[in-house]
Amino acid sequence: MTRKIAIIGAGPAGYTLAQELVKTKNDYQIDIFDKEAEIGGAIYTGIPEYRMPKAFLEKAYNGLVDAGVQFHFNTFVDQTMFKELQTNYDYVVVAIGAQIENTFGFETGNGVVAGLTLLYDLNINHKQEEFKKYKKAIVWGGGNVAMDCARSLVRIIDDVTIVYRRSLQEMPASPAEIKACEKEGVKIAFLNNIKDILKDENGNVCGVQVAKMELGEMDDSGRASCHEVKDSLFTMDCDLVAMAIGQKVDFTPLNNDLKTTDTHTSTLDNVFIIGDAFTGPKTIGSAVMEGKKIAKEIEAKYNEGANYKMDPVKRTQ
Repeated sequence: MTRKIAIIGAGPAGYTLAQELVKTKNDYQIDIFDKEAEIGGAIYTGIPEYRMPKAFLEKAYNGLVDAGVQFHFNTFVDQTMFKELQTNYDYVVVAIGAQIENTFGFETGNGVVAGLTLLYDLNINHKQEEFKKYKKAIVWGGGNVAMDCARSLVRIIDDVTIVYRRSLQEMPASPAEIKACEKEGVKIAFLNNIKDILKDENGNVCGVQVAKMELGEMDDSGRASCHEVKDSLFTMDCDLVAMAIGQKVDFTPLNNDLKTTDTHTSTLDNVFIIGDAFTGPKTIGSAVMEGKKIAKEIEAKYNEGANYKMDPVKRTQ
């Protein structure tokens, strides 16, 4: 019996799931829906070509098309369409990533930009010329998105500094990316945290107010906690601030009642959640493993029937 599967999101978790399912002996009709124009998710929209050439995405796409997978690009799945997918497919798999950027209440514009938005503007919209007007950029954050922002900006702007509240040892970015940043001329201000973004009389960024930090006891993340040093505020000049301070997941565009559980099943019948949408922001490798894991779970559910129970999964979000 053919099982119809709708995958929302053509990123590494979504397309890996499809790759694994088409290898099986079971009969699946797989449709992948994505708001962008190509396969890859954050690989396509956020990771610069110099760091990760995208030829493998074309190979993955062609392989899936040859296997009968149908792609629906430039398609934003809203609540109405999500209900239709629930009605028309046996399983709906949500692989939308962690798409909402943290800004800590700071408004974007006039020299303030969220990290993933910056990368989208540079990688997809090719707005490099627009950023050449800036002279001194600060990237706020310590993950791989921050590294990508800094490495992209230093190709446009001579003076780029990463501001990170912990030390090198706690920095979540990969060591290779940190070294690449430093080699390319990016400065890193460890044990500093932005408290405020300063504007001139025209509303444009003219600097940031920064507090010095010190490390303390271990926190829930398994890293040393950090605390603001009393009376340590100082100012750093800049005219551009890129905020790469994390992302979160928002399911409300799909369904107000959609939530994660302790397995890849969701609070809605026959709706699965995978990848960063399930785990919170992680690596491409993690998303690929998510796709492989859920393929095995769907296979088991297919073979064993409705009584199949998934094992709980430890998540960090």
